[in-house]
Amino acid sequence: MNVKRTSSFKFTGELLRATGEPERPHAQILRGLVIPSAVLDASGIVLAANRSMAELLRMDRLQIEGEPLLMWIRRPNEREAFGREFLGLRKRARGQAFTRDLELAPSLGLALRCRVRAAKLDRDEVLVTCERSQVADAETELGRAVTRALDGLDQGVLLVDGEGRVVHANPAAQDLLGDAIVGRGLLELAEPAFLDQLGRGLALSRDGSWIGELDLKRLDGETVPVELSLAAGSGEGAPAVVLCRDLRESRRRAFEVQITGQFDRALVSSAEPREAIPAACQALATGLGARRVIVLTRLGGNWERWNTAPDCSPRFSTLESNVAPPHDWTRDVGVRPIYLEQAEARAELEALTGELHPAAEAIRVTLRATGGVVGHLICTFDRRSAWGDEELGLVTQLAPQLAMGLANGLLMLETRALAAYQSRVLDQTAVLLNSVDAEGRVVTWNRASERLVGIPSSEAKGRLFGVEIAQAKDIDHWRDMWETLLRDGVMAREIILLGSDGRDIPFHLEGRVLRDGNEIRGAVFVGLDLRIRRALEKQVLQSQKMAAVGLLAAGIAHEINNPLSGVVGYSKLLLERDLSPNIREKVERIAASGERCRKIVEGVLLFSRSQQGGERTKIELGDLVDRVVRIGEYQWKMHNVRILREPERLPAPLLVMADSDQLEQVLLNLLSNAVDAMPRGGTVRISLGEEADGQVGFAVSDEGQGIPEEIRDSIFDPFFSTKEIGKGTGLGLSISYGIVRDHGGDILLESQPGRGTTFRVILPRDGSVSDSSPGHASPKPKAAPSRPS
Repeated sequence: MNVKRTSSFKFTGELLRATGEPERPHAQILRGLVIPSAVLDASGIVLAANRSMAELLRMDRLQIEGEPLLMWIRRPNEREAFGREFLGLRKRARGQAFTRDLELAPSLGLALRCRVRAAKLDRDEVLVTCERSQVADAETELGRAVTRALDGLDQGVLLVDGEGRVVHANPAAQDLLGDAIVGRGLLELAEPAFLDQLGRGLALSRDGSWIGELDLKRLDGETVPVELSLAAGSGEGAPAVVLCRDLRESRRRAFEVQITGQFDRALVSSAEPREAIPAACQALATGLGARRVIVLTRLGGNWERWNTAPDCSPRFSTLESNVAPPHDWTRDVGVRPIYLEQAEARAELEALTGELHPAAEAIRVTLRATGGVVGHLICTFDRRSAWGDEELGLVTQLAPQLAMGLANGLLMLETRALAAYQSRVLDQTAVLLNSVDAEGRVVTWNRASERLVGIPSSEAKGRLFGVEIAQAKDIDHWRDMWETLLRDGVMAREIILLGSDGRDIPFHLEGRVLRDGNEIRGAVFVGLDLRIRRALEKQVLQSQKMAAVGLLAAGIAHEINNPLSGVVGYSKLLLERDLSPNIREKVERIAASGERCRKIVEGVLLFSRSQQGGERTKIELGDLVDRVVRIGEYQWKMHNVRILREPERLPAPLLVMADSDQLEQVLLNLLSNAVDAMPRGGTVRISLGEEADGQVGFAVSDEGQGIPEEIRDSIFDPFFSTKEIGKGTGLGLSISYGIVRDHGGDILLESQPGRGTTFRVILPRDGSVSDSSPGHASPKPKAAPSRPS
């Protein structure tokens, strides 16, 4: 748009006419001009420029001189038009001129609309003067108003020309990106990884708009994450508008929210405190950039160190008894720095945390919960100046949550330790000791209960005692006991409970209710296995029986043996004489009956002597077995019985301290019983072997029919026999049992009706007599149904 401003240009013409001398220096020409002016050579290069021109283009005069004027004409079409007319002016006479409205682009700031007049001087030189048009002034004033408005914004705003160069930056943008940003290309500010992204954004913004997040680099080298919003200016040549939003604070808040979320989730990620607390500390270490996060806490009277590092498994250790956090730590509030450059402070901290190398800095905070101090949190860093207000704020925010989680975790660990201790105490008892809830469901189930009933604690808990677990044989009896317990608060009765295998277990069961005020919360039961007491009662009875038999045997030995010897002796003398058949038959009957009485007396005497024991020497069981088999070899063959010694693989001969004659008698008795159990013949097997606890033994097995279960408890009683009258004394097993017990051993019976019987004799190697030997209240063998002598 052309605007007539004749006064200035008329002054320029008058000045040219007034000079009259073409040789006048350029400086003299320009010094007299107030408006922006420059002298160009024939090619359009600036030979000289006055101060007003330098101020217009916002450059030093020396920077202008030597450069083509066309470079400051912003629009290409105007640049082309000015160039054509400038070439035409060279052919015209001195004083000829042309005028054009052009938009000049200074080095800084917005483009300027000016009226440019070019007048020819001598020697093809041209004087160019520039005057801001009224429209340009109006536009400039509007631009200043817009600039003032932009400068008042809190958000950074940049104006970028078509070449991507920053022509204006408001104060917020200068605070964000640096004071010297104007005049620099926007692409120069982008980090290398974001150059392509920003280039595409600038291209798109020429015809529209673009928004993206990227990192820009300040002139001082600091990287700043920003969100750029680019929009094209309205009108040809108008600068693009770039809005810059600082993302550092929003990213920091988002990161804190992320770390806080991870921290919170970690605290509830596991019911196990030694998993949840370290997981939360790992999240905190990641958020702080810490090398290690350590929790010092007191558990069970000892200080413990829970050591956590990113991407590492936590480590737990107990501090030495003389090492503990300083007492004044408990009075501190908030986050406190620890200055590791001080040797004393570093040594004090290493005593608590272990080796700190290469840690350079550390902070700590006291963890407080409702009940008081529960521990201390220590964070170490392997670089200096690793933490600032943001890191301290994050620790301050998360420390109370960690303290609460730690307090709950410690309470769980202490409760668990107390429960484990109580369980160990209960497990040391030899009696059934259990508790149930108000409905009778098992809450605790000690080890003795597992052993007695045969049901593990894991299966017993939660099931009804006496009904679903350890079921009462008489369920009505159990219901009556339960009702009595709930009514009276206490109960003591005998009851038969069923084991896991269905066997009867007699118990003396006592119960007491557990109350919370007037409300019944459950009950506790103590059960004594009556099998032990009844076994003891049988032991006493057996001991008394054996003692009575011993006294009877001694009496028989003295009172019967002498007259019996006379009867047997005189009958044998009579048989030596010549007697009639009738008399001889009667005398032979007398002799046979006397001989039978003598054998009975010998058995009784032998039984009596077995209670006292004889001299013992070291004997080899294999030799003893072979010797006894040879002694009865004829008898076995007469009964069509084969005696078979099982092959054994023993590392050494089985030696035992024993009375050889007594053990021969035991083996003979067992073999005789085995032969008698097979009237049609068969095989008797003898085997030797090592038993548990360094004991040795031998076993005698037959192929007979076994014996009924109902006589099992009587087979070792003296004078008990199932044989026909006259074929046994009933003392064989009783004597054998007494001998074995006197040697500190035992006889075990295994028998099933129709499948034979096995007697297994177990003896200690040293022949030592235990408290359960026949001289004491010894129990009878634990046996399945077996055959008596």
